[in-house]
Amino acid sequence: MVEGRETDAVAERPVELAYRPTVGELASGLRARARSTGAGRFQRRALIWTATVMAVGALLSAAGSGHRDTPWPLYAGAVVSVAFTMAMPWLQARRLHLLAERQGDIRGTVDDTGVRLTTAHSSGSHDWHLYSRYVETPELFVLLSADKSAVGFVVLPKRAVADPEEVDRLRAVLDRRLVRADAAEAPGSPRSRGRAVGRGAGSVGLLLLGLLLFFFAFAAVQRATHPDSFPGIQKNTAPISAVMLVLGALAVAGAWWLVRRMTTMRIVTGGLTVLVLLAGGTALYRVAPMLHCWGSDRIARGPEGAYVCYDF
Repeated sequence: MVEGRETDAVAERPVELAYRPTVGELASGLRARARSTGAGRFQRRALIWTATVMAVGALLSAAGSGHRDTPWPLYAGAVVSVAFTMAMPWLQARRLHLLAERQGDIRGTVDDTGVRLTTAHSSGSHDWHLYSRYVETPELFVLLSADKSAVGFVVLPKRAVADPEEVDRLRAVLDRRLVRADAAEAPGSPRSRGRAVGRGAGSVGLLLLGLLLFFFAFAAVQRATHPDSFPGIQKNTAPISAVMLVLGALAVAGAWWLVRRMTTMRIVTGGLTVLVLLAGGTALYRVAPMLHCWGSDRIARGPEGAYVCYDF
């Protein structure tokens, strides 16, 4: 009986924390919160689409006949806007860190009654009814408030516990009191398997798209590279070919990004990527000598193999 009471006492012992948050941890917590809310996911997708459309538009404008009138200041402003949006979690983390630095080291406990945190200048207790879910990252536990936007959140670094086994105890407390916001993404869940299949198929599709774009880049300059078969001055298609090369490289990068967290698919994608990039390198080898004629309307290959630019 005594042994049983001692075991229960150990099980109910609070998990003790001691840490000072870093900018990186706060930024990671903000990104985890964004991934777990509808508004955050929408903003992320909108940012990706905006950056993609902007990049394609800029490349096509630069390669088109009106490239001299390309609104580069507009594109530069759009790039700055996208970069600022991407850096927003880090900027917010910097401001939060300045406040945390004034508080000094944080000590606290976590148990079935809630979270209690104490600093040199303040102390606070957070009951579990304030939070409805949490997100786990490789370095953090992020507690999220019950509202849809998760305005309130608490970042608990895993390094804050003295013993690695305490991480499991902390996770057990959170599982008893909260819902995992990323439960649907847990390995082995139906949604996780479906997303894995979708990511794998998307990765292969992007690699095939990249290969197709590299082929078009290679074929676009066919006439200029074979003066014996196509004599005379030819239309300068090198800029269009260069745009296809860049878009193909972006497709390959997107294929790798989709499977970056999938070990098996990452290996498969790596092998396919090498083959696709070899095709891209072959096309680049053909196009690169022509790129000095980017602003010219016509091009011709001289007897020594060098390309001559013409403007009419």
